[in-house]
Amino acid sequence: MTKKKIMAFPYRQRAILLVDLSQESWKKIPLSETDAKSLLGGRLLALSLWDTYASYDSLDSHLYEVGNPVVIASGAASDTSMLCADSSTVVTRSPVTGKLAVNSGSNTLSKTLLGCGYAALVIVGRSRRLCSLEIDTQKVSFANAERFHEMTTDELQKQFHDRPLLCIGPAGEHQVPYASVVYSGLNITRGGVGMVFGLKNLKFILFQAITSGRESYDTKELGLCTKRYLTILKKTQIGKEMQEEGPATLLKKANRHGWAAIDNYSMRVDGRLWGLCPKEQPTLQSSDDAVCAGCPIAGSPVSPRQNLLDFSSLMALGSNLELFDARRVSLLIHRCAENGLDPISVGSILSWARKTRGEGGLAFLPDLGSFTVMQYIRIIDAIAYRKGTGEQLAEPFAKLVSMYGGAEYAYMVDTQALPPFDYRGLPSQAILASIGDDTLVFAELMYGNHYRRGNERKLARWAVFSQDLRYAMESLGLCSWLTIPYYEKMIGGFPHFLRPRKAWKQLAKLASLSEGYQVTPQAMSEIGRRAWSLQQEIDSKLTNRSGRYGSLPEQLLVDASSNYSASQVVPLARLLHAYWSLRGIS
Repeated sequence: MTKKKIMAFPYRQRAILLVDLSQESWKKIPLSETDAKSLLGGRLLALSLWDTYASYDSLDSHLYEVGNPVVIASGAASDTSMLCADSSTVVTRSPVTGKLAVNSGSNTLSKTLLGCGYAALVIVGRSRRLCSLEIDTQKVSFANAERFHEMTTDELQKQFHDRPLLCIGPAGEHQVPYASVVYSGLNITRGGVGMVFGLKNLKFILFQAITSGRESYDTKELGLCTKRYLTILKKTQIGKEMQEEGPATLLKKANRHGWAAIDNYSMRVDGRLWGLCPKEQPTLQSSDDAVCAGCPIAGSPVSPRQNLLDFSSLMALGSNLELFDARRVSLLIHRCAENGLDPISVGSILSWARKTRGEGGLAFLPDLGSFTVMQYIRIIDAIAYRKGTGEQLAEPFAKLVSMYGGAEYAYMVDTQALPPFDYRGLPSQAILASIGDDTLVFAELMYGNHYRRGNERKLARWAVFSQDLRYAMESLGLCSWLTIPYYEKMIGGFPHFLRPRKAWKQLAKLASLSEGYQVTPQAMSEIGRRAWSLQQEIDSKLTNRSGRYGSLPEQLLVDASSNYSASQVVPLARLLHAYWSLRGIS
């Protein structure tokens, strides 16, 4: 690695692709060595580019799409053979919350974008017609996409066979506030990003990747790192289970520790929850590529490439609607993907509608108490096309509650539907959820609620560490599920399973192997903190809100009733005080 140090940056040849939809023009912008080293990639790079190209004076509702860029950035190591280095980040301003919608996930989008020769894609302006983009290493082609109007994502994918395709469904075109963006059949965004694409009149982006990646700067050492990780993965029970079944296997932990949202948060434990857990199945054609704990190598009832969104979707469209058959729930998840809808938001709205309808409200809806999947599918279709009952339901969640009531059944933060976790069983997770962050605190999911009065600072410290580690990993391009096996052995009790110093040291080593120069643990830790700080700074500009904030639905803060033996409310005020103190915000 030392010999290659001086050639490290030229070997990368990083560049930003800037696309102006209004002018139908594009520009390739070299990324300087200073910026490349400072921002690395992924989340931090995406946030910095959004801040650079956003027109803060043109973000009024009637000009919303004009000043609001969409940024897609690949992790710095996503073009290497590093284990599960396939994370990309999508950033834009959310039409739902008014803050940034920052969505990171593991899929092949990052490698596809880098294969076209770009570290990031920035889309500005608005097209005067429904349009599409085709991107390759040499040019960007603009085309009229009117003939694809109201096509579902599956129908669109068939038009281009197996080529990498990023698109919206009918929901985005009809500007449904919980429309999502779909990549290769997977929903990859929340926060109304699909609606932003619809406002910009951008139906899809087709990629033509040519380059196939690169080697790390020390392939032997990288191979040894991978081998050590896979050894740990095979030795731990949670590692083996997740590698075979994917993140959905954590639902087994939910029934033990009581953190799943069941029947609109009225229950936290239910024997039927096992129906959503992966079943024993014949192994599909397996890949020789090594995978992390979040990548199932066996068949799955939901998706061949599970991720955070799929894991949460099983509860949002399953347990929260009292549906406990994984295959039936997968039909709803797939229907959301076809229509370009965020399944978590759809699940929350259907759960609210089901309860409100049962008490005599929402008379225009059919009776939703029979758990009929076909009924839900018809409603999902109606929402996406804004037809029939969907015309009423395709409004912002907060507006629906103000119009039709049922506030006690509506769970949202900053007007966005809450992920389907019962935070009475997850105090550290509750801190992050209350400020609109979807980072998972893996240790808490695996070992349950360890709150007691007086240990708020410990729990807040774990929330801070989980955020910073995730943000740094996403900037490098690593899947956050890589850390799962390290949490299995208890050392000194919760929350000390994964020592922060060791985690940053391991991450810095991987960054050094990727970038070709020495990256210190302190530098990686700083990247995580800078990503958090920059996002807070931008959100403050967008919302005119500064200082401490955070809220959860009142039901979770005052209602301790559930069918779990250790019922409690979320002590949010004390937890947030500890969190913001650690973050240095007064």
